[in-house]
Amino acid sequence: MKVLKIIHRSFFASLVLVVGCAHGASDQPRDPSGRAGAAIAPNAEPAEPVVPHDDRPAFNTEYFLGTAEQEATQFADFAKQIQELQQKAAADHGQPVQRGFHAKSHACLSGELRLEPHRDPRTRFGLFADDQPSRRIVTRFSNAVGWRQADGDLDARGLAVKVFGAPGPKYMPDEQDTQDFLMTNSPTPVGRDAVEFMEFARANTNGRVSGLFFLAGHAPTAAKALALTTAIDSMVTERFWSGGAYHLGAHQAVKYSTRPCDLRLVREPSRATDDYLREDLVAAAAKDGICMTLYVQLQTDPDKTPIENSSVVWEEKDSPILPVAHLMMPPQEVLPTAAAACDALAFTPWHSMPAHKPMGHINRARRYVYQASQSLRHAGH
Repeated sequence: MKVLKIIHRSFFASLVLVVGCAHGASDQPRDPSGRAGAAIAPNAEPAEPVVPHDDRPAFNTEYFLGTAEQEATQFADFAKQIQELQQKAAADHGQPVQRGFHAKSHACLSGELRLEPHRDPRTRFGLFADDQPSRRIVTRFSNAVGWRQADGDLDARGLAVKVFGAPGPKYMPDEQDTQDFLMTNSPTPVGRDAVEFMEFARANTNGRVSGLFFLAGHAPTAAKALALTTAIDSMVTERFWSGGAYHLGAHQAVKYSTRPCDLRLVREPSRATDDYLREDLVAAAAKDGICMTLYVQLQTDPDKTPIENSSVVWEEKDSPILPVAHLMMPPQEVLPTAAAACDALAFTPWHSMPAHKPMGHINRARRYVYQASQSLRHAGH
């Protein structure tokens, strides 16, 4: 049996390099859930998570921490918890109920998702497929905590991208033509899964010191994520990562990241006000516009690039970054009315086409948590 497992894992390791639509059905990756040895068609609906058979990490798939029923109960509880945290943050900071995370928006910009013409053949699925046009986008730049605070305070930063005109079925009923990509300026979230992340969220709502004490008792990777929550000079020159994994076609897994199109770009705005990140974005947008390159990393190894343990950084030496598109935000005036309209939007990784379906425990939980956060915020309580 041990020999068979080694052969099985080697088989899947070789398949990650296969481009599904460039080969016959017999050469395509196999369904890791074991459904009659069926090949995974890149344009198919991704398979549901499977219950692990042993303690080895799953390759190019995801598995339940327990069962589907246990996770559903757990996520429903997380949904209640986020609303309690929203109400507590509103009371503690004397503010209306905000988003559970990323409450403060610096600016929202309009632009275009323009495909990289020389992108790797393995990335040409979903919005990045050969027949896909450029599409309109809205980008929202934000702080991470669930209340509004000064930009100089310790915090992570977020970039949310909403792509319009995304074809095909979606997972959320409220938006049927969009695809969202959500990222922060840390390669990993705080915690390996949604359990640890929600524990940190509860601790952090009790104050930054409580959050720090929480992290001190957890893995070094959590502290590494916290190290990137220092004050930053500019959102324009910052790098962002998706944290969790996503499908890119039903047959493979990726993580996303962005960085400025011009890597030599430097911005050194004054930090004289509590809103200096917004002021810098407004100035950059008005003068030259903003351009960011969107990259993917392909999963290459179940240990080095795992799905379920989100605290593991997918190192670029194990999985190089591959450019797939450019976020082109041309010169524009950032108006207060546009900011208000953008703040009313809902951003969730589950505004998604099947080809970009979220993966992993932390992303499955976000479907429940973000929806609950949105519901309470829109209710105005």
